[in-house]
Amino acid sequence: MSRSPLSIITVCVSLVLVLFVVIPGCTVTPPGSEGTNPVTSLPSITASPVPVPTTQSGQSAGNVQLVGNVYGLSSDPLRGIDTITFSLGLPANAPAVDLTRMEIVFSTPGNAPVTFTRGTREATGIFTTTTGGYAVTTIQPGDEVDISFRVKPVPGGTSVNIEVRPSGGAALPISRTVPAMILSMNVLD
Repeated sequence: MSRSPLSIITVCVSLVLVLFVVIPGCTVTPPGSEGTNPVTSLPSITASPVPVPTTQSGQSAGNVQLVGNVYGLSSDPLRGIDTITFSLGLPANAPAVDLTRMEIVFSTPGNAPVTFTRGTREATGIFTTTTGGYAVTTIQPGDEVDISFRVKPVPGGTSVNIEVRPSGGAALPISRTVPAMILSMNVLD
């Protein structure tokens, strides 16, 4: 089968015409853009230094942070919660905190505040500090420590105030409410 020279010329001319339309369409800048390429800018992030309070003991208590939820445990849900537990942490750049000199103040409306000191067993007026089930006396930067203490039964719907007081520093206030329906383990909101 032979092809005519006319059909070959027609195909070549068609290809050249298509190239003349496609190439300028891809390389010509649209009117009004003045030859600039669009630039996508990322949002700028500005970081301001956070002042860190200094304390006489060298501990910066303002760095103690609540990690996760505050739980109210109940041995008798009809009476209320009787154990409070939560975790504290320190940011990576914070100085260590001596837990043996820390106090926790617990209060509910209409009752006198109760001050707890660190101990190694659960008893009235004592809170425990553990990591992985083992007693600890300090919290290091980047670590988390579980705090637990027993209280007189607190009924559902009651507000509770917890103040964590590291030695020589600012207190960490925690305010929560016991849920109306109490189970054996409750997240305090």
